[in-house]
Amino acid sequence: MESKNLIYIYGVNPIEEAFKVKGVLKEIYIAENRIKKLSKIIELAEKHSIPIKIVENSFIDRAVKGVHQGIVAKVKPKKTISFEEALQIPIQKKEPAFFLILDLIEDPQNFGAILRVADAAGVHAVIYQERRSVGIVPSLWKTSSGAIWHINLVEVNNIKYAIRQLKEDGIKIIGAEVSGNKTLWESDFTQPIALVVGSEGKGIRQTVLSLCDEIVKIPMSGKINSLNASTAMSILLFEALRQRRLFSK
Repeated sequence: MESKNLIYIYGVNPIEEAFKVKGVLKEIYIAENRIKKLSKIIELAEKHSIPIKIVENSFIDRAVKGVHQGIVAKVKPKKTISFEEALQIPIQKKEPAFFLILDLIEDPQNFGAILRVADAAGVHAVIYQERRSVGIVPSLWKTSSGAIWHINLVEVNNIKYAIRQLKEDGIKIIGAEVSGNKTLWESDFTQPIALVVGSEGKGIRQTVLSLCDEIVKIPMSGKINSLNASTAMSILLFEALRQRRLFSK
């Protein structure tokens, strides 16, 4: 639901996280039967001079689709950054590049979970394709537990073109696929890298795989030989974080 370039987000955690981002929260709506349980948010709103409206639960049901916990907020939409701005982040932080590329992720649940992990692991930016990807939809605030506020997002017209540019900048492209010829533990994640994860069910497209410098797999001992996109990416990102912290000591 959108109004005058504002959008409605919902859920306790996403709205609490919104208070940490200056100037994005414009108005909060709380269901009349949730006033006591949401007293912390009411106090935060008063502290930051954010208007609050007490409404009937049916109003919130109409405003958003999803588990709203009796609260919605009108906010400025999340801004993406340019590809060129993303390339400057590791330079400014004096760190080896650490990017995440999503190849046509269409499930908001997976996209949100990936953003949450990417933020926790210190990824410099998440790059995704505008066409045939889920994009920034209101449910992402809920599925990412508000992490979307803190992660840099880059929306590009063509993932393959973006990968070629990253390679020209000396950034190694590492794809995550069950067909990988080495395990993640055999890969060096301390160098400038961009990790690629594919869509649910289909994995990374063959044309994108062909651009990867390396393809790694997650070894598994069970009878199921694949993980969903967010789970697989969680394992890879935290292996990268582990290696980088050891390397920096």
